[in-house]
Amino acid sequence: MDNTHYYISRIADFLRENRDGMTISEISTGLSMSRNTIGKYIEMMFLSGMVDVRTVGKAKIFFLSKRIPITTLLNYLSSSVIQTDDRYYIQSANISAAELLDTDLTQMTGRNILDLLTLQGLKPEVRTRILSPDRSLVFASDIELVRSDQKRFVWLTVADVVMYDGAKGHYFVIEDVHEWKEAEESKRRYYALFHALAAETDDRVFVMTPELVFTYVNPRFGRAFHREPESFIGESRTNICDHHAKPLIQEAAKYVCSRNEPYRILFSIQERDQVRWFDERLFPVQDNKGEVREIIGFSRDITGFQEGGSASVLLASLMDLLHEAVITTTPAGKVLSWNRGAELMTGYPRDELIGSTALSIITPDLNAGRDLVLETCNGEEIRDVKAIIRARGGRKKRVLISTSRLSFQENIVSGVCIVIREH
Repeated sequence: MDNTHYYISRIADFLRENRDGMTISEISTGLSMSRNTIGKYIEMMFLSGMVDVRTVGKAKIFFLSKRIPITTLLNYLSSSVIQTDDRYYIQSANISAAELLDTDLTQMTGRNILDLLTLQGLKPEVRTRILSPDRSLVFASDIELVRSDQKRFVWLTVADVVMYDGAKGHYFVIEDVHEWKEAEESKRRYYALFHALAAETDDRVFVMTPELVFTYVNPRFGRAFHREPESFIGESRTNICDHHAKPLIQEAAKYVCSRNEPYRILFSIQERDQVRWFDERLFPVQDNKGEVREIIGFSRDITGFQEGGSASVLLASLMDLLHEAVITTTPAGKVLSWNRGAELMTGYPRDELIGSTALSIITPDLNAGRDLVLETCNGEEIRDVKAIIRARGGRKKRVLISTSRLSFQENIVSGVCIVIREH
């Protein structure tokens, strides 16, 4: 009969009453047991971490260890930890393991861990790899398990160990990594999407740190300087612009980082023997703490404004500076553009009006049945005509309206430009 537990319990209780520690002789006398027996069990308790020892002269003083038992500590871990014997039958497990396997902790001992994992969706090929005599001492892999009828990704580690008594066994550590893996998959998808879109656009697209150091530029950016995109990585944004544009770019980046908001600037850069104008938008990229980690930039070349190049971008910027409401429509009255002045005058944001009909604002029933868009397309000249528009909330405002036809091909009306001023 094995009396190990009995003797260890007696010694532990005796040391608990004598917290300053005792020698083997003192324990032997106090418990009326032989020194050899006490020595044998004290050594076992020392190897298992139950007792510690300090030396005073030639004497060794033993006392109960103040270390936390590892089995108790495991219950505070979020990862599932399971100890099995050499045949994969569970000897002990922590609370997280019971929750993972949807089993009562008290009913886990003696059950086969691989059988329990198979019930949770462990694939046969993974089980075969774990049982293979040729596998390494530590097996690690991400696997799929089913929890509450939903698939979950977990990271499984199986380590072969040898216990204090010389028996072989295994430790299973299972960590739920579903959210992390999904986040990584999403990151890969958006990374691929961003690079695909950036490679296809004719705008110069770049990513830089708050210190204006490039971490990415798209092919269009590289071609503008006859360089490979990768050659810009680690270079400062200010190295490739003249001294006039440098403070504007620095101020824009500072605004994005401090306000955590997008910013738009118009500036010129001397590139080789030519001055080029750019419409640049900067957007913040936040980290988990909400701080700006990087800045994404979209830079559009609008140098051709005067020569009929990318005029629409700069024209839209200039229209936003006007106090008058400026609206462009199709010949049928569908709104194509809506400047800042129109937003302030009517109370309608441009995103809400683009694509709708201008007649919802300049309604014929408030203007003696006149359709000013149709009249303009038919060639009538409208200059500072007194009219009534319907603002947000049904408010009526008296205004002066002027219109003109937009013709991109001779004799073909492509649209109507409407200018509205307060009366």
